Amino acid sequence: MKKNNVMRVFSLLLALTLISVCAISGTFAKYVTKAEGEDQARVAKWGVLLNVSGNNFATEYQAHDESYKEAGGKISVKASNEDQVVAPGTSSKDVEGDFVATVKGTPEVAARYTIGGTVKDVVLAAGNYKDYTLAPYNGTFTLDKAYAPIKWNMTITKGNTTINVADLLISKLPANLLAVAQNYGFSAKGCSFFDAIEILKKVDDNYEDVIDEALSEVVSGGRNFQLTVSDTADGKTFAMSYDFDPNKDMDFTFKLSWEWAFSDVAENEVSLNDKADTFLGNWAAVELGDTIDGFVAPAAPSSIEIGATLTATATQID
Repeated sequence: MKKNNVMRVFSLLLALTLISVCAISGTFAKYVTKAEGEDQARVAKWGVLLNVSGNNFATEYQAHDESYKEAGGKISVKASNEDQVVAPGTSSKDVEGDFVATVKGTPEVAARYTIGGTVKDVVLAAGNYKDYTLAPYNGTFTLDKAYAPIKWNMTITKGNTTINVADLLISKLPANLLAVAQNYGFSAKGCSFFDAIEILKKVDDNYEDVIDEALSEVVSGGRNFQLTVSDTADGKTFAMSYDFDPNKDMDFTFKLSWEWAFSDVAENEVSLNDKADTFLGNWAAVELGDTIDGFVAPAAPSSIEIGATLTATATQID
């Protein structure tokens, strides 16, 4: 009897054990799929460096006349106070005062470079003025259009190559349009950077294409060239921009310079420009306290003040 009971208990334990083993085995019997992936990246290189330097004007300028220098003269223009001044025969190169903007770098992203600024210019508006070139100063002279004696130049340097933007733009005009451009002020001596843009607008409806074609030859690796000039109450503003694809070299130098040239007439002759220059000089004298009988200062936009700003920016293109 006891033997049968023991066998029954043993059989029951064995059955329970088998049931547990089956249950445990069933827990680990399932589908399993596994996949792994890994990737890495770094920040794309920018490394674009900009710099703008230079002071365009000075309180004095070196002489150029050889006989004056041989006699011991060194300075041809010198302010009577601490003001910076300009005068006929002076230029920014005389004082190494050009505005210079440089851009360097080879970014791994598309980038847009823009150089722009404002210029407040010396100008004598169209009209009638007293002639101070011949005593007793009873005569007058007439300006049919505004007289702006300062010639502003913009140059671009890449490596060992430097080009004058105004000359480059005008050179792209076909012969028939070049003749028309001369009617608007272009000459064998070239023209101001600002005048070149205005001339293009007047003679060629496709002036934007001319600008793009011309600058593409110089700024290699760039595209989408834009060059605008507009008048403001205080002078002119300009902006030149272009885009670079990733990994393109952005090593360029831009220079904004100015020159107030002497008239090219014979020494014993007086040109219309001479009369305008003399009037501007007398206007400055009156402003500094000198008395000139009968002098009447003109109203705006005429001005005897000059100034310039230059700004450079580089921005990633999305």
